[in-house]
Amino acid sequence: MNTPPSSPSAPGFLRVVAENGDPLSFCERWRQLKLAHCAVPHYGNSSQFWGSKMKIHSVYAKGDNDPKRDTDHDTITATRLAGMNIPDGSRVLDIGAGPGTYAIPLAKKGCRVTVVEPSPVMREMLEARMKKEKIRTITVIPKRWEDVDPAELGAPFDAVIASFSLTMMDMRAALEKMHACCTGSVHLFWFLTSPAWAQVNKDLWPHLHGGTFPGEPTADWLWQILCEIGIYAGIRPEPRLQPSRYATVDEAVEEFRLRLNCTTPAQEEIVRNYFQTVLLRDGDGFTLGTGTRTAYIWWNTADQ
Repeated sequence: MNTPPSSPSAPGFLRVVAENGDPLSFCERWRQLKLAHCAVPHYGNSSQFWGSKMKIHSVYAKGDNDPKRDTDHDTITATRLAGMNIPDGSRVLDIGAGPGTYAIPLAKKGCRVTVVEPSPVMREMLEARMKKEKIRTITVIPKRWEDVDPAELGAPFDAVIASFSLTMMDMRAALEKMHACCTGSVHLFWFLTSPAWAQVNKDLWPHLHGGTFPGEPTADWLWQILCEIGIYAGIRPEPRLQPSRYATVDEAVEEFRLRLNCTTPAQEEIVRNYFQTVLLRDGDGFTLGTGTRTAYIWWNTADQ
């Protein structure tokens, strides 16, 4: 019996042709890959991850005492902001703003920023930064982008940003809504090559929980989806990011024990054995992988 394209026959299975043999659109490929995530045993969903303070802090708090990591992050943020070239005083929509990576510096430039952020943990981190920086020009909408009614956004924005927050299943609808609520420029950042954590999931998930981790869609898919809906955007590969760094093997095990939903000593031992094999010694610490390539995608709505 043939399985319809909208129902993967097994975790990780992705049909690239329709029942009649025609190639699937990239919108549909993206949707199917996200559906495959839903079929992976114990994988959960993005809201479960971003709703967990313990999981978020295992990722964002690591390296808090590493000045080089902070400097690298600040340099990347400054470079991306310069590339977006958003004028001071603009109305900006930041989708999945996290702890305010772009919202805070844009607000300091006089921009009126509206943030769409579904994670209560991330909103807490953003609010703490706003309080510390004495910023009052950021409006927070505590929802997923999929659940936002355009009417509640007010007038169209001068700029829209979605930086590593493109986890929506219906990417066509998500992008069309971004385009519709903007009269200026839209700026997207996403993975051009698979991030290291996705490779760890692919390697370990079958041994920990069964099933197959299907990977993440990449920025070339995103650009193809834009073409399919009639938006012809620019795309620029960014310099390779530095690989994730860990002071000890235990630090990597603790982060991924949480990421991989390990609940037993046997599962933790699998994770430990894996990292003892794949981590590379780097001075007084360890690195994972060789660093991820990312891409910047942008367009001006008036040109489309």
